[in-house]
Amino acid sequence: MMKIIDATLAMLDEYSLTKELVLEFAKTLIRLSVSGVVISPRVYHLIHGELPEGAIYYMELPNLRESSKYPGVGYFLSSFCDGTGRGIRNIQVNDISELKGLEGIEQDQKLRLTGLDDLLIYESRDIYERGMKLLMRVSPILYPEDSYYCASAIAADFLQYHHNGTVMTTFTGIGNKAATEQVILAMRVVERYKPNHSFEMLTELRTLFEQMTRSEVSSHTPVIGRKIFHIESGIHVDGVLKKPSNYESFPPELVGASRKVVLGKHSGGTSIRYKLKQLHLEGRYDVNQLLDLVKRKSIKKGGEVTDEEFLNIMSECDVYEEKNQIS
Repeated sequence: MMKIIDATLAMLDEYSLTKELVLEFAKTLIRLSVSGVVISPRVYHLIHGELPEGAIYYMELPNLRESSKYPGVGYFLSSFCDGTGRGIRNIQVNDISELKGLEGIEQDQKLRLTGLDDLLIYESRDIYERGMKLLMRVSPILYPEDSYYCASAIAADFLQYHHNGTVMTTFTGIGNKAATEQVILAMRVVERYKPNHSFEMLTELRTLFEQMTRSEVSSHTPVIGRKIFHIESGIHVDGVLKKPSNYESFPPELVGASRKVVLGKHSGGTSIRYKLKQLHLEGRYDVNQLLDLVKRKSIKKGGEVTDEEFLNIMSECDVYEEKNQIS
């Protein structure tokens, strides 16, 4: 069975964390069916070793002799392994050619493979497939880096090649890694991973992450961005309203989001009619006139026309029509 291990909490040592936020973040990850959570020694001490049930815990620890200080942690990641069976050797691979060095490694040896930034940038598909086959034989915890913006794709593809594979990711891809939410949703769409599972709590995870990092996730971040289902283009709106699956890989409700038609300079008549229908005012206004005023407003302000501004535009049309009737 494929496994996804989240390493976000090992990336946040520089932030001012609280025990409550860390525990809630870990619990939400577990509810998302993440199989493992990586924590740092600092985070472990912050929560006083109170590890939420339902996941296997990992920790990066240069000196494995100190592992006894962290009861509850299942595995320790290091540059070398001891004979306890709880050590996972980390190997950095900076170039696909370095994969040849894995050929002599025994299949039952626990490994985490970090790097592989360039795995998807070669023109030859044969090079990529040979690399994937070798990874399947070694069966490491794959922890791709994102220097070429391919980490999430590599992680998801590895799980498709190797249905019993394991990848390590971080929320939003923090630390230059594959993004947990992107890999989970990619597997849900492509492989029907957890087909009856809801991922609405991704919005909760986003909020917790923002509170821990005191930053705001970009509104257009894949899967979790607040505006990824906001549509403005006239052709796009028309197509989505007719058949959403032609434009959306998954329904917004799956990730706790909702679709919104945004008015702006790229809008078309379909958008205006949609807004009027929402207000139960269809057929009472000149759609072309409203569209022209909406585009002018959008161009003037350099952004979208809010619902409040649209209501003001409608009131202007009412006044315009009344003046025409008087004249």
